[in-house]
Amino acid sequence: MNSRLIEWNHSYSNRDNFVFYPHEEVIRFVSKYIIKRIGLNSYNPIHSHKTKPKILDVGCGIGRHIFFCHQMELDAYGIDLSTVAIKTAHEWAANLAFPNADKRIIQGDIRALPWEMESFQYAISHGVFDSMHFEIAKTSIGETARVLQKGALFYCDLISGDDSKHSREYAGEEIVQSQHEKGTVQSYYNYKKILELIGDHFEIIEANLIRKENILSGDFLSRYHLVLKKI
Repeated sequence: MNSRLIEWNHSYSNRDNFVFYPHEEVIRFVSKYIIKRIGLNSYNPIHSHKTKPKILDVGCGIGRHIFFCHQMELDAYGIDLSTVAIKTAHEWAANLAFPNADKRIIQGDIRALPWEMESFQYAISHGVFDSMHFEIAKTSIGETARVLQKGALFYCDLISGDDSKHSREYAGEEIVQSQHEKGTVQSYYNYKKILELIGDHFEIIEANLIRKENILSGDFLSRYHLVLKKI
């Protein structure tokens, strides 16, 4: 068992990453670019695909965004390195009567995605590509691009060095020492590093830097939220 798998299984075994509700920026991406909910059981498709679009969650964890996308009438798939996370996702899927979870929610390495070229019209990834060494992230971005159709949209977010412990342009890598995700890699990004990450695979449609500040302590952190288009 490789060290990355051990680290992430440990994190999920401690339930550090047991998050059950979709992130607001993922909700915004889906509602703005794919399909918007307009009633209790009513949806307004924004996409122009003739069939239900396929969307991939790259680094899906226990499946919160898969199940949100399924609820939004999308054909949702996911992959995560952690065997603990995927086991939990399958248990959650059974409770939700999510179909074919064993084929649609898969344990694996995102550097070698088990889908054919151009299988998906959309992809999402929250808190993933900054939780690995940069060289691994670049390979994984290439794999994500491979399974996306030309013109497909991809939402992802990346931690910025713009926080109370670093500088705006800091783009180094550190080993997490806090209890949450302890022992895993934290790779910080600036805009130059983002451009290097996406290479010639994607063009940037949106790039927002969102800062969260604790007014009482003065501590703050920031994340880049990106919408990318497959070239």
